Amino acid sequence: MEPDLISAALRELVLRDGKSLKEVQQYLRMKYRLEADELVLKRRLEKMLQAEKAVA
Repeated sequence: MEPDLISAALRELVLRDGKSLKEVQQYLRMKYRLEADELVLKRRLEKMLQAEKAVA
């Protein structure tokens, strides 16, 4: 199953490239015309990091 747009953007931009959440917001807005609140992105990122720690 493919990850959703927000998760894919967070994984690619924040975890791999070291970008900020503001840059992820701008990326989603420009590429997909998707408005994502910074708090939502932060919580998603925290959940992703917790899931990766649980697997490792």
